[in-house]
Amino acid sequence: MKVLVANPPWPGPGFGARSDVRWPHKRSDKYIEYPIYLSYAVAILGEAGFEVSFVDAIMEELSIEDFASRVAGESPDLVVLECSTPTINYDLLSVQKIKERLPDTFAVLVGSHASVFHQQLLAENPDLDGVCQGEFELTARHLAQTLAEDGDLSQVEGLSYREDGEVRVNLPRPYLADLDQLPFPDLDIVPCDGYRAGIYSGKKPTAMISSRGCPYQCRYCLWPETLYGHRFRARSAANVVDEMERAVRDYAVDEIYFDDDCLTIDKRRVLEMCRLIDERDLHVDWICQARVDTVDREMLEAMKAGGCHYILFGVESGSPRMLQAMRKGMSLDRAREAFRLCRELEIKTQAYFLFGFPGEDEESVSETIAFAKELEPDSAQFAVVIPHPGTELFSMCQEKGWLVYESWEDFAACNSLIETESFSREDAERARIRAYREFYFRPSLILKALSRIRRWKDVQRIYRGGLSVLSRVSFFERARG
Repeated sequence: MKVLVANPPWPGPGFGARSDVRWPHKRSDKYIEYPIYLSYAVAILGEAGFEVSFVDAIMEELSIEDFASRVAGESPDLVVLECSTPTINYDLLSVQKIKERLPDTFAVLVGSHASVFHQQLLAENPDLDGVCQGEFELTARHLAQTLAEDGDLSQVEGLSYREDGEVRVNLPRPYLADLDQLPFPDLDIVPCDGYRAGIYSGKKPTAMISSRGCPYQCRYCLWPETLYGHRFRARSAANVVDEMERAVRDYAVDEIYFDDDCLTIDKRRVLEMCRLIDERDLHVDWICQARVDTVDREMLEAMKAGGCHYILFGVESGSPRMLQAMRKGMSLDRAREAFRLCRELEIKTQAYFLFGFPGEDEESVSETIAFAKELEPDSAQFAVVIPHPGTELFSMCQEKGWLVYESWEDFAACNSLIETESFSREDAERARIRAYREFYFRPSLILKALSRIRRWKDVQRIYRGGLSVLSRVSFFERARG
């Protein structure tokens, strides 16, 4: 039996960042994350004995027609398509075009939007055969096995499907408890060539996931609510370092991005990972995401010694009032301490900030921009908060009448969608552009970046990052009209 896994097209201006992205968005530059979860699905299906192929239509810049023809050429029995809120209409059109060519192929969607609206999507779109809800890899494998055996689809946990014209919703699939039982992502069928981000400095980077699930309760966060849950589940340190060693030895990977919600939740595990990296003499740079209240000097020193050279922190706001409204659960002082320690240890940092959460005003915007400068991160990312379906923020904005949009495509993070009595959509968009300009166009930041150059890779990273910021600001300004 043949299975095709795909990141389908996202037409229109710019490049669509969707697969392995917590906030699907359009961007002006082609910095596209490695589709790590799709690569897991490919590996799991291949391990189960299926003939598996993969297409990333966004990376290959395929139109919907070209993509459908490509799929038809593979002639799979099952096609698994990742979807998102801003792309859902395109995703459904891709399904339709595939079914025109391959009417007997079973087409399923995976991803947060399909997980939230699975029943509605199936009821309204006869070409769509099913939805794998939530954490989808094992559901996709079980579905493929059931189709191959002409079995009973009602026994596939996590699947919603149509039978005799009626939408059926099966029992949910429990979250995978032992992540060590997963095969490593398939870097042969889903090679890491071409996938990049502005934070990378290596010649051949890739992404890894060492844990799933986030125990924190941020009201805007999409994945814990729709895909991977709030229970923190982690791979063992040895299993993670085994994968790192494989990537370095077998695929010449020279930089790894750990795209966990927060790598540093379990200090003992991180220290053990760093010990094993040293023990195995692995020389590879790596990057991770972390919360400011989960790191301390001992951990950061071990991470630095183990190859960590860049940490991405979700700070979100410089206003204590806004942090409380977001239910971020951290203090500004903890942020100050984390960034101070990273500076002392010469670990580069990126700070994420959000504008437009209900309660925002011009005072909190100014506090956030001032705090971003105070923290002195090596880079900062400023975004307007998007109320993704499935999050508490989406429900709150719907209930209050604050949500303004014309189609799902408006959720591509180009423009703000939240209009409150005290802060308009235009206010949020102006704040984002103002923050980029005030933070990046400072002589002190430029001089600092130049002073921290240690190798040619740093020059390349700074150059790419600078171009990315300039193109991003221009893109947002065009989006505002």
